[in-house]
Amino acid sequence: MNNKLLNYLNEGKHLPSFMKDFHDQKDIFKLLAHYVQTDTNHEPDRLPNWISAHIYTIDFFLWTMARCGYSLQKSRSKIDFDNIQELIDAENKHENKTL
Repeated sequence: MNNKLLNYLNEGKHLPSFMKDFHDQKDIFKLLAHYVQTDTNHEPDRLPNWISAHIYTIDFFLWTMARCGYSLQKSRSKIDFDNIQELIDAENKHENKTL
């Protein structure tokens, strides 16, 4: 792998802006863990915890895909999508109330 590609990956340039910071990434994976725990179609005990999912997705999957030229990007479809930051903020608010 050449130095330019390695620097690109190490600087997190392959990640969307809302995922560049470790703490922001952590919030996303905690949100996903909450969805898994409340989804009756899955067995939460058989799925990885949010920490393992975080490490695998960011450090391995997205890094490898970016190394091969792929990027994670927001859809340009004209659909009324949910706002990821609003979902994270609502989950954080809910989590803080339960503490």
